[in-house]
Amino acid sequence: MESTQSPPSLACNRYRNLPPVAGLCSLQDGIRTGLSVEQCVSRLKRYHYALRRLHGIFIARLTAEPIYELKLAFSLHAHYCAEHVAAMRQRVGEMREPPLGLEAVPDPALQMFFDEIQNAPTTELLILGAYEKALPALKRAFERHRQDSNPLIDSPTHRVCRFAAVEVQEMIDFGTEAAKCIIDRARRNEAQDWLGLLDLLLEDAGALGGSEPPRKARRQVMYSQTQFQYDHTPKRDERFPDPYNMGVNAEVFLYDPKFPLLPKTLMMFYKRLREEAERKEIAGNGGSR
Repeated sequence: MESTQSPPSLACNRYRNLPPVAGLCSLQDGIRTGLSVEQCVSRLKRYHYALRRLHGIFIARLTAEPIYELKLAFSLHAHYCAEHVAAMRQRVGEMREPPLGLEAVPDPALQMFFDEIQNAPTTELLILGAYEKALPALKRAFERHRQDSNPLIDSPTHRVCRFAAVEVQEMIDFGTEAAKCIIDRARRNEAQDWLGLLDLLLEDAGALGGSEPPRKARRQVMYSQTQFQYDHTPKRDERFPDPYNMGVNAEVFLYDPKFPLLPKTLMMFYKRLREEAERKEIAGNGGSR
């Protein structure tokens, strides 16, 4: 005779209360409605865009930034951004067929936001824009994504966002300490109007991740009215009096018979690069040293 009793639910039948679904979430969270595939991809494209823009901003500042510690940080953080750009692209590719549409600008206000940071005229403003506005907005977007999406069905995206958030927080921590060291109260006060503009642009975009309703507002930009100009002149702070390594006597090395030919060939390349860098510096200074 068949039993009329329904089988016990899986939630009540876990072996010795072991965590369900590999510990990703509770069963209740695993069956709740989350983001659709289209919504998930749309947000991923915005994260991808933000990380790609930040990578370009950090790289573009490396040469002309004189402070060595900031050069190191910009280089490392550009590397972090590039790796997470690749991870976001792979995840979108898992959910969509090419063309993926990752080269398109996801929102005009978001483009203006990053254009303003890219065109920040000083290192202080760059730090405020990148480390106190862009990166925290990106971290909030990751957190919101994990709240809105299904942690079981969309666990691969959760994982990508979780890993990215760890290094985004590392970047934020560095920026917080850097700001304390080089930005005084007066300079921060002078930047309030611009920082307020960045906040408004994020609101116009519906937050960095697009999780909020966008606003159709026309903003007057401050620094991005003209196209960004890359400064190719290498700069060092006052601790480095020899930016072109002029203390290295290439001629002595080249004519010394005890050195083999391969290192001498590399030294000749170095000598030409140094001469070219010096020529560009002289041209930039109007022909005078």
